[in-house]
Amino acid sequence: MPKPKTNLILNPKPQSQITLSEYITAIAWSSNSKYLAAATASGELALFDDAKVGNDLSQKLYELLEPTEISVDCLGFSADGHWVAAGGQDGKVRVWNLRGEQPAIATTLELGKTWIEHLIWHPTRSEFAFSFGKYVQIWSAETLDIVTTLHFEQSTVLAIAWHPSGEYLSVGGDGGIKVWAAKDWYEDPIQFAMPTATAKIVWERTGQYLVASTLDNLVIVMQWLGNDFDASPWRMQGFPGKIRSFDWSASKTSPLLSSSSGSDVVVWEKHADLNVGWEGEVIKGHNSIVGFVAFKPRSETLASADENGRIAIWKNAKDWVQALETPMGEITGLQWQPLGKKLAAANADGELMLWTESSQGKGFR
Repeated sequence: MPKPKTNLILNPKPQSQITLSEYITAIAWSSNSKYLAAATASGELALFDDAKVGNDLSQKLYELLEPTEISVDCLGFSADGHWVAAGGQDGKVRVWNLRGEQPAIATTLELGKTWIEHLIWHPTRSEFAFSFGKYVQIWSAETLDIVTTLHFEQSTVLAIAWHPSGEYLSVGGDGGIKVWAAKDWYEDPIQFAMPTATAKIVWERTGQYLVASTLDNLVIVMQWLGNDFDASPWRMQGFPGKIRSFDWSASKTSPLLSSSSGSDVVVWEKHADLNVGWEGEVIKGHNSIVGFVAFKPRSETLASADENGRIAIWKNAKDWVQALETPMGEITGLQWQPLGKKLAAANADGELMLWTESSQGKGFR
């Protein structure tokens, strides 16, 4: 195992932590770094106001939903940080308004018995898309009304992602990806066929590339040409198992793509020679399945987390710097604060942990 470096990026021990009722299914920061939210398998939804003074998370807590034994599985904040929405096993999507002195429920969408598994906010507008069965619905928080309903048709929706411009919505499932244009939701979508079902899709931060994984462990990187994909995507194979996580860096030069499969973390970079395509380097720091990889905002510092509770921090997406101290337990959520000064992680025992930037690590990119 690599030896620790002296210049740490984060303080090794959590600055603060709290234990929620159950397995934490999802965590999210608001874009203004004011709020951190966590959802659990028991239906609890906790909101923490990080702007409040002190390190005691219990003093920053708003209990938006109490445990019901029906899981909440997806959540997210609007781009302006004024709204938070969550959905789950009970077929409901709930939206809270955060603009008052304390959070207030704005609306509850009733979708019958369909499990809500995916929810993502528009990158600039107060609209969010969520999946239910073979459909994706887009909803406006400002008007509390439906914008549109899209029919994927081939299968249950397995992935949704907004293009960073907000002009397109991409949806993955059996047979590949469909991309709808926001300027006219009734236009036929752009289609990109895949040999099997598309399991994950993530846009590069400038919108130039889309990475997708399939259920047979194939990874495809597609270049976006402004209104369609390049007809010759890059295909990566040979992964040791299911692709569990992707993230893109916000590099000033060429973007880096990180992926996790089995105990491997791979960092991909586009070669200058188009015939070579994307080259991957395996970085070794885990002995168990890595569930999450996450780049620190505006940097090439990478965090990776596994099912044994190990969180590794890498400088320049390759140099091992440190392992954070956590209770042993599968990491079920990992996300950097948008300001980049904190890292939040959650585990299967309901523990939510926050690490802060080390004064030794300032200046690392």
